[in-house]
Amino acid sequence: MNTILIGNIFAFVGALVMVSIGLIKTKKNILLAQCVQCLIMGIGNLILGGVTGFLSNMVSIVRNLISVRTKMTAPLKIFFIAVQLVMAWFFNNLGIIGWLPVFAACLFTWYLDSDSEILLKAIIILSEIMWSVFDFTIHNYVALCMDILTVVTNTIGIVMLKKGSLGTGKTVS
Repeated sequence: MNTILIGNIFAFVGALVMVSIGLIKTKKNILLAQCVQCLIMGIGNLILGGVTGFLSNMVSIVRNLISVRTKMTAPLKIFFIAVQLVMAWFFNNLGIIGWLPVFAACLFTWYLDSDSEILLKAIIILSEIMWSVFDFTIHNYVALCMDILTVVTNTIGIVMLKKGSLGTGKTVS
């Protein structure tokens, strides 16, 4: 079977999880679902030659599991960002494009401890835009489509969260 097809099959399964994350309201559940997504999508990235995408996803799993269990302190954030950057420095095989998943993961890591689901979803949107360029480059067309859908579902999620807060008189930041 063609490598592009196999990689895109993995991407499809992982992308179904990724898109559904846009409709999840709680931070804990967003992060746990993202662990499953990162594992499946990471395998697809590796099959398609996107080494930094694979490594970024694996570090993200560890980061998310730790973040669910404990507060993400500045030293922990710096540690995970440093791990991402060092791994990319040594294993990046795609030039500047190979850095995009790393930048996306670093951005997400820095804002992971936000109490605002809206901010977290906005960071996911920005990260998915970077991933879309990476996925296009490695011929991960299924993931590219799902990156776009993830941007849409997270935008809908933000609107839903804002509408939900309007009825209570509570301000969402």
